[in-house]
Amino acid sequence: SRTANGRNGSPSSLIGVLMIFGAGSVYTLLYSAVSRMQQGPAGGIGGLGEPPVANAAAGGLRPDVARRPLATPAMTGDDAGTTSPTTNATLHVIFSTDCGTFQHWQSYLFFHAALKVGQPGYVTRIASGCADDELEAERRWHDDHIRSAMSDRFRIHFTPHFSGVKDEATGEVKGDYKFFNKPFGLKHFLEHGELTGLTDPGKADAADPRDRGTMSRPDDVIILCDPDMLLLRPITDDFSDERSTLIGPRRRKIYKEQKSHVVRPLHPYAQTYGLGTQWRKFDLVDIAGKDSPALTVDQPTGAMYYPVGPPYLAVASDMHAIAVTWSDFAPRVHRQYPHLLAEMYAYCIAAAHLSLPHMMIDSLMVSSAGVGGEGW
Repeated sequence: SRTANGRNGSPSSLIGVLMIFGAGSVYTLLYSAVSRMQQGPAGGIGGLGEPPVANAAAGGLRPDVARRPLATPAMTGDDAGTTSPTTNATLHVIFSTDCGTFQHWQSYLFFHAALKVGQPGYVTRIASGCADDELEAERRWHDDHIRSAMSDRFRIHFTPHFSGVKDEATGEVKGDYKFFNKPFGLKHFLEHGELTGLTDPGKADAADPRDRGTMSRPDDVIILCDPDMLLLRPITDDFSDERSTLIGPRRRKIYKEQKSHVVRPLHPYAQTYGLGTQWRKFDLVDIAGKDSPALTVDQPTGAMYYPVGPPYLAVASDMHAIAVTWSDFAPRVHRQYPHLLAEMYAYCIAAAHLSLPHMMIDSLMVSSAGVGGEGW
């Protein structure tokens, strides 16, 4: 679990949008949620099983998955809608998982929390590395117990296996780093998802990122979370409300000087994390190239705009640029730093390389009451 990796902030009576839980806590809360929802027998944690049907369930079983247009609020079976209540931008809350049982149940709890708080927009689980039989079983289970029972806005997107660590010279898989699923899964979702996609899907794998086409819905807002997070209140693209938006003292002037506090092109937002500027100590030429703008970022600028973590928020066009670069950089960072936070440092470098400084918010997430930089 990455629930205590130096997240920063100051005490506050405000509650963050998301709570991070360790593995044991997720299971405890899952059983509690199942108990409260119970209308029938629940399946065991050891398998997919049959969960109880949520009290807010609506709609019948839908046909097999097919690519189709964006649903309208009337189609979703709930009243949260698919757009931001203040900006009308279409929202996509997404989180990356593997295809194992543990993250299956993490996902169930994430969707349930989204339902309970009335999260607007689409909520999509990105499931990576499922075998054919697992994929079909997971698809059916999601259709029956998530999309039909909770909301038509709650989707699942399947991707190949991305977590293998490959030998640079031979290409042979020599290890596993599960967090590769996050940047590569994000990229796959943006380029191949039924709700997103490129204007020219055939160019998705072009060697030069500039040749990969543009997003078909560039102004949709992508909100990337982790599967061990639970929504405590809705998360949107609008941070105009100063009462519920907590900004650290060093960044409050930046926030005040902005004309808009909405996620928009070239203005991504994210939670403050205690990553500092450690990423500047890596061999950035090897990771990003000798002409990378990341090389020109000094320590004060790096500390002010780039030590970020999930939730990450950006318009689809910016998030796709980040995903492509993040996917390129993550294996290179891992070669230099084969540890837990490699993909998070790779995100920092990708954002700096793309000259996409983030507005850092302290109140998007809470994890441990003993650390700063969070919305306690």
